[in-house]
Amino acid sequence: MGKYPASPKKDVRRHVAEETGSSPVAAKVSPTVRRRRLGTELRRLRKESNVSVDDVAEAFGVTASTIYRMELGRVGVKTRDIDLFVNVYGITDDKLAGELKQLAKQGSKRGWWAKYSESILPPYATYIGLEADATRLSVYDGLIINGLLQTREYAEATFDFASERNKKYMDSRIKLRMERQLRVTEKRDLQVWNVIDEGAIRRVVGGKTVMKAQLNHLLELAQLPNVTIQVLPFEGGAYPGMLSSFVLMEYGEADAEGKGADGQTDGSEDPDPSYRHPDVVYIEGHTGDVYEEEYVESFRDVFENLRIAALSPTSSLETITQMRDKLG
Repeated sequence: MGKYPASPKKDVRRHVAEETGSSPVAAKVSPTVRRRRLGTELRRLRKESNVSVDDVAEAFGVTASTIYRMELGRVGVKTRDIDLFVNVYGITDDKLAGELKQLAKQGSKRGWWAKYSESILPPYATYIGLEADATRLSVYDGLIINGLLQTREYAEATFDFASERNKKYMDSRIKLRMERQLRVTEKRDLQVWNVIDEGAIRRVVGGKTVMKAQLNHLLELAQLPNVTIQVLPFEGGAYPGMLSSFVLMEYGEADAEGKGADGQTDGSEDPDPSYRHPDVVYIEGHTGDVYEEEYVESFRDVFENLRIAALSPTSSLETITQMRDKLG
């Protein structure tokens, strides 16, 4: 998204690590991304071989839905399963078979977020896995401040009206949220461009003290070279995309040595160094989360329109400062 104008920033270091009691996340190659990549390749090979899903399912002794889930990257594929896929699809290329096994091996690893698995649902775990390998996020938030930019106190306040089940896992989920922030504040290998509706900075979450600290936090984050914040003012009226928040996740090319977005290696070699994971749009909803890959360009256009309709980064910070000062 190079068409966005660069905004001058001052380098201000934020030590979020103390919130999690850990060092900055080593976001190695995400197993979520590898599973999805393997699934895409398996789907392509199935179609090229003209083998039906039912025939593949019969060969595996599973249901057709299981094969579809493998192709969508929702379940892992064991390296021994690759031998059966190779046989069913009539693959004679040993190099290709080896690459598929390598992806299966990498996809079976546990992501750093696995330690929080009891407190999060699978769809959210998928999002974290996709975010872990992204190099840039274009984010629109209409109701509250995005989790990557929240203070711990603000994050806690967002659970005030949560269900008892969600409150049970509050500490774990907040710790996970703080750990996700390390790529932004410590490693700084994740570019974040956040368009925030004015309502989100006006809504006093957690009381005046908490909200004032949160607005201060936004002002400090905006000084980082990898963070841009814009406010979409009320006076702008209706605009495209105002009905739901969304995140456009963009990816760079894979690394030949199995390095993730932060340059850390997982000790494995990428079977295709030129591979670039398709950009994905995550749409948050009350009835379920949606991952959109077919109409990514439409969302890219929507975000560009939101960015144009919003205040400039400089004016946005002035507005946030005014909102903060009004809190006393």
